[in-house]
Amino acid sequence: MYQAIAECYEGQSVFMTGGTGFLGKVLLEKLLYSCPGIEKVYLLVREKQGATAQQRVQKLLEQPLFSRIKEEKPQAFEKIIPIVGDISEPQLGIKAEDEELLAEKVSIVYHVAATIKFNEPFEQAMNVNVAGTGRVLNLSKRMKNVKAFIYVSTAFSNTDRKVIEEIIYPAPASLNEVKKLLEIGITDAQVKELIRGRPNTYTFTKALAENLVADNHGNVPAVIIRPSIVSSSKREPMVGWIDNWFGASALITTIMKGLNRVLLSSRDNSLDLIPVDYVSNLIIVAAAKCKCSKNVGVYNSSTSGENPLRIGRLAELIIADSNKHKFYDVPMPMVYFTRFKWVVLLITLFFQTLPAYIADIFLLIRGKKTRYVKIQSKVSFVRDTLEYFTSNTWSISSRQTTALSQSLSPSDRYLFPCDPTDIDWKDYIPTYCQGIRQFLCKT
Repeated sequence: MYQAIAECYEGQSVFMTGGTGFLGKVLLEKLLYSCPGIEKVYLLVREKQGATAQQRVQKLLEQPLFSRIKEEKPQAFEKIIPIVGDISEPQLGIKAEDEELLAEKVSIVYHVAATIKFNEPFEQAMNVNVAGTGRVLNLSKRMKNVKAFIYVSTAFSNTDRKVIEEIIYPAPASLNEVKKLLEIGITDAQVKELIRGRPNTYTFTKALAENLVADNHGNVPAVIIRPSIVSSSKREPMVGWIDNWFGASALITTIMKGLNRVLLSSRDNSLDLIPVDYVSNLIIVAAAKCKCSKNVGVYNSSTSGENPLRIGRLAELIIADSNKHKFYDVPMPMVYFTRFKWVVLLITLFFQTLPAYIADIFLLIRGKKTRYVKIQSKVSFVRDTLEYFTSNTWSISSRQTTALSQSLSPSDRYLFPCDPTDIDWKDYIPTYCQGIRQFLCKT
């Protein structure tokens, strides 16, 4: 009745962008480990800081998350073929002979690469997130045996809606009009007008890229995956694995440390976290199940719709974990929720900023280097960066993702868990906290 997911990859070759990023690494590792019949994985890699693409891949494979492959299936590393290129360059900066190789050999494309900086200049965000997606899609159209094009977007590409379904919404602007504005030189005022309803250039350009895929995929079977806030792994490749401060990790750490004591939010708001291995598994499964259709499939890899994590509950779990492991720098970590910006400023002043100055004065008296005011500046920056996402709440449906997971055999549901309703927050959040302590704070 069921074709195993691993069987769908037998003899197939994958082309992947973004393979050196957080999600890309987990996706690469899982493909090599759980789909042993895969032929090749072609990784688009930039040459930078004097390192060749081959050297960058070699360094990548030395990281701890690849340890189980190194121990059990070291020959799998031979399947990785670096392709020198850059999604921000014309024709992806790929040599003609490499382009021909990809056109002949590749049947599945994962487009994961993007600029995820919220404050990225508009022109750069457009070039990487929109034009870059167009370049990868155009290359996919040249592939003779292409079976699936998977575009990794974001669940926050439609933040102008409070309920976000697994459908493609109308574009926030005409792509042709935006191109014309870029050609004549777009002003900051025009950028603000364009992205209204969305918090930054990142979410705006990802929404545009979704429509680009939907309107231009042609005969290439295409799927859009929308992860929410990607957090540490739940199970694979290592429990709690994480390697960056993006997403919610920095904010959670400041609360655990007792350094941040107020949020512009409500206890009942949802913070939509999704473990990175759930996202990578969904990508692998969606590609295996991709059918040739004029309609582009959409899967939200998110939890707020069917398995919401209230931010008040999150705070309780991370503070309990901090107290249990004595992870705090300032005793008795806590967080106060308010909908008023002036309350945030007042609590920050009296319970964070002034104590930081007092602590630095004591360090100066003892002839030591000051550090607490600088730390508080970073704490405020982290909180302000995510303020839009803590002060608002969405219900992001993942019903189609759950249905896709339930269509798998029991063994594949275990091997490739991707159903967000399976996550038990009281078990997972301590795992996330452990990952932060172990892999980010090195304690």
